[in-house]
Amino acid sequence: MALNGGRGPYLLVAAICQRAQQDQYGSFSLINLLEHLVAGSDDPNAPEQMPPFRLDANLVVMFASGDTVGERMVTIVAEQPDGERLPPVSQRIVLRGNDQRSTIVSNLSLDIAQTGVYWFDVYLDDDLVTRIPLRIGWERGPRQPWMDLIR
Repeated sequence: MALNGGRGPYLLVAAICQRAQQDQYGSFSLINLLEHLVAGSDDPNAPEQMPPFRLDANLVVMFASGDTVGERMVTIVAEQPDGERLPPVSQRIVLRGNDQRSTIVSNLSLDIAQTGVYWFDVYLDDDLVTRIPLRIGWERGPRQPWMDLIR
């Protein structure tokens, strides 16, 4: 996506992953992209509703500057499946022109208590650039019908 009348900056990456790392040459690796996460239990006594858990991951946003030079503000706003928006998190980036890359790797630590789609809105200054979805599901393992007879 190009902003500023097609002169940049350009969104290169917006993703949630298990881990992001940068090597000594400046290249990034995104390990285990997360787009659909299913929590579960094969315990026959597992609750019907998903118990809350903490998700620890990385959220990565990367821009190529295009012709744009200067500081900009990247803001991430998480929205839970019930529509509640969490407080925004912001970080300043520096765009240096000549299509140089500016990358944010943010530690994402989120208490998950609902199933459904969590949205992460990415803003550059006041412009919504993209939305990152993360679907959370809950599955209980197969229940043996005869287990109900043993009590």
